[in-house]
Amino acid sequence: MLNPFSTKFWSAGMIPFQFLEQEEHSEKKPAVKNLEALLSAAQAHRVCQIVGPHGSGKSALLQTLIKQYEKNGENVRYLLFNEEQRHLPDGFTFPENQLLIVDGFEQLLFRERLSLLLRSKRLIVTVHRPVWFVPVLYRTQPEFSIFVQLTRQLVPDPPEESILRAVYDRSGGNFRTAFFELYDYWEECTE
Repeated sequence: MLNPFSTKFWSAGMIPFQFLEQEEHSEKKPAVKNLEALLSAAQAHRVCQIVGPHGSGKSALLQTLIKQYEKNGENVRYLLFNEEQRHLPDGFTFPENQLLIVDGFEQLLFRERLSLLLRSKRLIVTVHRPVWFVPVLYRTQPEFSIFVQLTRQLVPDPPEESILRAVYDRSGGNFRTAFFELYDYWEECTE
């Protein structure tokens, strides 16, 4: 039997992003509670950011956004930066009609981040700490209830909630780390 916690079942974009019920901040800026509201909020800004800790769903949210933008006929370009890829591609251009989505923005050198911020016509980035002059589109926050929902989407009969709670707590709320541990747990239980 295939392990339901294999990355091919839960990596970014495989499970729909789960929106956290956020408190209303003010009448001028209502909390974003669904994809349509998020898309509408993004339209109000040339550049915006998704902020959150490691493993809190930033990449999953980006993949959900990309699917919807492409469904709506938008020209989207996705760039992923990490420890192995820290530079813009050679010959990188800034087309007029393209929405640029950058996952791992803070991995880039400062001059490349600045170039993206100044030259992109439309830009959404993910960061762990907010870029001080860029509007925040959404803050991903790890929540145990969301972790349980995601786990139930992967396997109808998940491990007991006490086991899920222990895994979640050990991961520090990092869903990715927690799913890696559940992968090992599942392997041990099915041997």
